[in-house]
Amino acid sequence: MSAYEDLLLGGRPTLTARDLARRAETEVSDIEDFWLVMGFPSVEPDEVAFTERDLEAYRQWNELTRSGAVDVATGRSLLRAQSHMADRLALWQVEALVEDAMRRMDLDDTSARMVVLDQMRTHVDFLGRSLVYSWQRQLDALLERVDHEVSRRGRESARRRFPLSRSLGFVDMVSYTSSSTILGGRLVGLVERFEDACRNAVTEAGGRVVKMIGDAVFFIADDLPTGLRVVTSLIERLQADEDILPVRASFVRGDVFSRSGDVFGPPVNLASRLVDVAPVGQILTDPATAAAVAAGKGGSGYELEEFPSAELRGFGTVSPYLLSRSDE
Repeated sequence: MSAYEDLLLGGRPTLTARDLARRAETEVSDIEDFWLVMGFPSVEPDEVAFTERDLEAYRQWNELTRSGAVDVATGRSLLRAQSHMADRLALWQVEALVEDAMRRMDLDDTSARMVVLDQMRTHVDFLGRSLVYSWQRQLDALLERVDHEVSRRGRESARRRFPLSRSLGFVDMVSYTSSSTILGGRLVGLVERFEDACRNAVTEAGGRVVKMIGDAVFFIADDLPTGLRVVTSLIERLQADEDILPVRASFVRGDVFSRSGDVFGPPVNLASRLVDVAPVGQILTDPATAAAVAAGKGGSGYELEEFPSAELRGFGTVSPYLLSRSDE
């Protein structure tokens, strides 16, 4: 029995999947599907694993789809999204508190985790309220961006596969894999410093971090001027930090689509390939993006230099350009 069942679950489990199905007037298989979509392992139909709060959560989700407000596929997607993010968020929060206990109390990992287990009760209310606050802020910002974007669009084909025009790119640390063995215990500090620097630089320049991938960051911006500002300021900041490994970057403007909190499309794949062949400390961009920059569509103050053609998997021979901020 978890010491936090009363606080987080509303009490200890007293219900089975069969109980939930009967009281919600649905099938056991529907309860099992709900539980799996949330990211939890299957439970036997007669295993006591659920609380009254679980029943209420299922009823609300089921009503959303039964009412026709959204279809089942969308309902499953919404459920999976919030459950996945909540899983990642909970892990992030607990690990941050463990690291805090290790630093402030000079504890080993095991002792720090025991402290967190003992003291988590004091953080639950704040974490819950701040989650709702940050979600509301992020949703408001997203809806404002969507409103701004669609207000500028004309009529378009409903079959358009890649409806979002975005500037995006990758920045990764060079020789990260080989250096990780040498760095040993300092590796955690390196990754944290890299992530903090990336998130701060991208946000300050007006972009957004799509995801961190260990030794790399995938960023995105709504327009070309913002994207150029993001990639140039990001690489400049990282290059100036002596505690971070040398970096290289890619930058592409193109049409993409977004699913599950991620971004997909040929420009993403192209940017991923370009960063692998970019020189240390440099930004590599594709011919189409370079043409837009040369035409001044991203503003002034940028320079382009031809780069040797490269064979990129899935794209064939590409003749990229080095992108930099001019000295003026």
